[in-house]
Amino acid sequence: MFAAFIAVCAIVLILFSLADPAGLLQVFLLAGVVLYAWYANRFEKTILRDKRTMTKKQKDWLQVNAIVAAVFCLLGISNSIYVYYNPHIVDDLLKQMPLKDTNPQTVLMNGATFLLVLCTLLLVHIIWTYILVRKHKDYFTL
Repeated sequence: MFAAFIAVCAIVLILFSLADPAGLLQVFLLAGVVLYAWYANRFEKTILRDKRTMTKKQKDWLQVNAIVAAVFCLLGISNSIYVYYNPHIVDDLLKQMPLKDTNPQTVLMNGATFLLVLCTLLLVHIIWTYILVRKHKDYFTL
């Protein structure tokens, strides 16, 4: 479900990236996370549950997108930690947020906490998937 949400975000970000090409890196990372989720789900269903084979090309897609997703996780974790230790860095941005009943600083900390937990869980999932791919390497065929 999270991957479907990220896919929608990536599609919207593509439109914004047409105006600012620097945003294409974020779109690439989000697309890598979505593709990783797709191939990890396929790996789980095909090999772990049904005990059928997958092609080596699908294994390569899984591993390459796992690397991109891991980069996304490491950037998300480092950004969350940076926001925890330097919350004043985005004070100007927080003052522009149209939040009436909520403290913008609280919203930022909650977002950083959510990103930290999400990226940590995704990184654990990636590592676990790599272990399972190596354990079930006989199920990958040409």
